[in-house]
Amino acid sequence: MGKWFEWINKLRKDGTYLSGEPLLPGGKLVSGPNKSVTDGPYLEGKEVVGGFIIINAKDFNQAAEISKGCPDFQYNGSVQVRQVMKMDM
Repeated sequence: MGKWFEWINKLRKDGTYLSGEPLLPGGKLVSGPNKSVTDGPYLEGKEVVGGFIIINAKDFNQAAEISKGCPDFQYNGSVQVRQVMKMDM
């Protein structure tokens, strides 16, 4: 956890970090036209999403570069870099 806190503190100092939280295991899955609710999602360990971080980057490429600082890589982990779609309401 120390490496995570160091990385997040660096992002904060850079003005890049906006938000983020770890996710608890388990949950509920709501699906289908009947909106059935089951326990889950149950994924293989390699597919588990452990949390999220929202950053401010000038573009998608910079966001991918920033993600390379994530401590998960030393444990053979991976990071999904996704863009937030802005909605005009």
